Amino acid sequence: MLRTIDRIVEGVAVLAFATSSILICINVINRYLVLGGMRSMAKSFEWFSPLYLSVRNTLGDISVMADEVPGYLLVWVAFLGAYLAMRRGGHISFDLLAHRTTGLGRFAVVAGNTLLIGGFLILLLWQSVRMILVSGRTEIETAEIAQGWFMLILPIAAVLLLLALLEQVRLRLKRRV
Repeated sequence: MLRTIDRIVEGVAVLAFATSSILICINVINRYLVLGGMRSMAKSFEWFSPLYLSVRNTLGDISVMADEVPGYLLVWVAFLGAYLAMRRGGHISFDLLAHRTTGLGRFAVVAGNTLLIGGFLILLLWQSVRMILVSGRTEIETAEIAQGWFMLILPIAAVLLLLALLEQVRLRLKRRV
């Protein structure tokens, strides 16, 4: 089941990254090609002005949100990447204390660490749901999109990371048995 979740998470992360990249490209094209090059051509050649205005108006509407939305989408990529890294053991860890201790001491350090991470993720889940309920309907400044859609990654990531943590605990217990 977790492998299916991993594939879905990878797909959503790629989609968010691709959408973010496309919006950034539209913004760059609008700023430099349209507002830079095409504007100067429209000033020099009157016949070019209608084409410039139509392209400017079309890309201008998209470009307004292309500054803000990619940042929100990259937050999705970051949190989904955090889940995938946790599933694959790719996070940086400070395990010197765990490796220096043995037996019950090691178990206590690892269990304490796991409880701290789990506690933090439960707190993240609880507070992110509260945040969405309070301000999730507020629209972002540049588009008529509710902030809650972008904030939704926080409880999703908290649940995914909790699942990954529980899987790590299950695998640790399985290795000991």
